[in-house]
Amino acid sequence: MLNNIRFDLSDYLIHFFRDVDQCSSEGILFPEHVRFNNVAESSVLDSLFLMRCALRHNKIFATWSYRNDKPTIYGRSPAVCFTDMPLAAFVQSSSERLERGENVGRYAFMIPKAAMFSIGVRPVIYGLSQEARERRDAHPFRVLETDVLPIGEQYRYVAYNIGDVRTIDWTHEREWRWRYQGGESHFEPDGDGDLVETLAEMPGLNLGNSAISGMGVLVQDRADVPKIVHDILTLVDANIIDQSMISFVIPLCEVEQHGSIQDPSRVSDLINAHSIDLSGYFSISEEKVEEINNEVDSIIRLITTSGGHEPKDRDDGYGKSWVWIPDNGSDLVRALLAAGRLIVSTEGRYLLDIATFDSLPVGFEEHYCERVAQGLATEFEVNATYFTVRNSLSCNGIPYYMGFDDTDHPFYNCTKICD
Repeated sequence: MLNNIRFDLSDYLIHFFRDVDQCSSEGILFPEHVRFNNVAESSVLDSLFLMRCALRHNKIFATWSYRNDKPTIYGRSPAVCFTDMPLAAFVQSSSERLERGENVGRYAFMIPKAAMFSIGVRPVIYGLSQEARERRDAHPFRVLETDVLPIGEQYRYVAYNIGDVRTIDWTHEREWRWRYQGGESHFEPDGDGDLVETLAEMPGLNLGNSAISGMGVLVQDRADVPKIVHDILTLVDANIIDQSMISFVIPLCEVEQHGSIQDPSRVSDLINAHSIDLSGYFSISEEKVEEINNEVDSIIRLITTSGGHEPKDRDDGYGKSWVWIPDNGSDLVRALLAAGRLIVSTEGRYLLDIATFDSLPVGFEEHYCERVAQGLATEFEVNATYFTVRNSLSCNGIPYYMGFDDTDHPFYNCTKICD
């Protein structure tokens, strides 16, 4: 529609993340365990950390949006909130609000509006034609009488009042919402947060199952881009999302002059300029795949047949070890993946199993995984180590030894502050 091509309209919805101080009254339900590759070392959960947690879990978490200790989401289900303000307005508004010390973020998902509408995202309803009467028997939920608004639409309601003694006006947020429709047992307002042990249990909008394509990620700094690309590539390699789902990553530090992107065509140019093309990671030639895999096999056989182990090196319990190669964009990883030899674990580890080699001495798997990792690191100039679980044969078991703790590597998602 031609009338929709205006500087004050957008084809995208934005879901932004804000810094959260868990010691303040605005703390959120956040489980203690959020996978071992997400390291929360501070009571302040910064917006980049939270966004990468969501991206890695392939989910935007639903909340009750508490304000003044009361949920602002009506009905019996939490919701995911978006804004449909144009990118230029988001850049300007977030910058100005942060300068005023307001609670807003510069890290966000930017998703095509048409795709979101198709999965049930709807604009909120600002105010009603009659009094919004709340039921008194619905605590801890806030539920309106159904003759005022059907229960299935109450998540969309936002109080609105102007021209009176008390003004309530949130229309500047241009909000849209998606209602979570799954189980609600441990997501009730004022509920027992201890029942939520992992982020995987949190309610939310699962992006990978939604057939969304062409979405983008907004970050603050250029240094954030490789971290996001690492996470996206991991999700693709694990067959969790399609290559087309996330197509651009924009560092907002390069578009501080919001006036330059008010024109919708300039927004398109900006998106194109910051598009990410993952195809190069999947276009490694057959010859190179064979060459690298043959070299890997030679290194494994040379090391596992050379002896060099002592009784003290024997595995000390029931479990399993792998060679772990964290650099997922390296030629080594791409060639091993192309040959179907790597496992991508739930936490995003790229693991090579050397137990299939007849030359591996029985009982010394961990010892030789460590030595093979050293050999691969030297030959291919990559990070490589060994990964071991105990009391399990699953690569998703509790880590016993990880052997790689460079928290500056994109594998790790760490809070910016360390208490």
